[in-house]
Amino acid sequence: MAGRICCDFGGIASLDEFLTGEHGEAIEYDLLAHGFRLRDLGTESLTWRDLAVLVRRWERVPATAFSESVHGTSWSIGEQLLAMVVDALHMGNWQRMGKKSAPKPKRIPRPWEKSKSQSLGKDPIPVSAFKDWWESKARKRRRPKK
Repeated sequence: MAGRICCDFGGIASLDEFLTGEHGEAIEYDLLAHGFRLRDLGTESLTWRDLAVLVRRWERVPATAFSESVHGTSWSIGEQLLAMVVDALHMGNWQRMGKKSAPKPKRIPRPWEKSKSQSLGKDPIPVSAFKDWWESKARKRRRPKK
């Protein structure tokens, strides 16, 4: 997701959407990590305002479960450098083997890179062109093979 998602809450209803939606478990985990329980919400120990402030802050802190739920996993600079070193070592060892038939080593997958392993076609077919496309495929299947 691009940008911040929690910048302007519409009140309790918006917070409730987060709690019951896909990020609810992450918010509950962060509450537990900070000594709160979700059942305390709406009481003196954890007001709705307190929760709104916490959630706004947690979105910007990469070490929180809520931030990871919203933005995905992130690597520190050290983790990124370590992955680069390991990739370079694998490549160097592969080159020194001198075997042309040996498969080239694959990079350590980075969480922010899209996987190139699966491709399901080019662009979607417009509904108006689908019937013609379907019929052309059916004609090819019906042709007798020589």
